[in-house]
Amino acid sequence: MGTFRKKSAEQEIKGTGQKIKGVGQEIVGRATGNEKMRAKGEVNQAAGHLRSRAGEAGRKVAGAVERGVKKSRRDY
Repeated sequence: MGTFRKKSAEQEIKGTGQKIKGVGQEIVGRATGNEKMRAKGEVNQAAGHLRSRAGEAGRKVAGAVERGVKKSRRDY
């Protein structure tokens, strides 16, 4: 697995973890009436979603590049 693809996969996993953390914060904030905690949880969920999607996109691009390189090597 290439370095870029590995980094992208790591970002995807970290994004998922950040989303889970955000859900927990939002639940605790709602249960305790702490609006600041709830809002922080919502922000973490959104940021985690973006991070996860960026990692997914990077992983897909790296895969396409690797397939293109393999194909071009066969042509020679």
